[in-house]
Amino acid sequence: MTEQNQARDLLATLRDALQKLDVHLGLTRDGVDEIATQVERLQAGVEALCDLRQCEATAVGIDMLVDAAADFLAAFRELESGILDAQAEVDILEAEVADDEDSREP
Repeated sequence: MTEQNQARDLLATLRDALQKLDVHLGLTRDGVDEIATQVERLQAGVEALCDLRQCEATAVGIDMLVDAAADFLAAFRELESGILDAQAEVDILEAEVADDEDSREP
């Protein structure tokens, strides 16, 4: 297999992986939104209970869960926003490969 064919195959693999990642992120989005909703409910419940009992929030386990969920949501958003950047980089790589092919033709 020539180098040009290998490059085209690798670019096709990159595009396929990005497309599948995008699809799976889309499928996961509803679950992520539900996680955010339930975490907000947890926070509100702890705050309301502490207000009712006139105490400070000391639910360390829930706080840790909320912090972990916030990190997870931020990472998910980074994945979503990174898809377009990665697709643009694959476009650039594809153009470079095409330029290389054009410059090698007699």
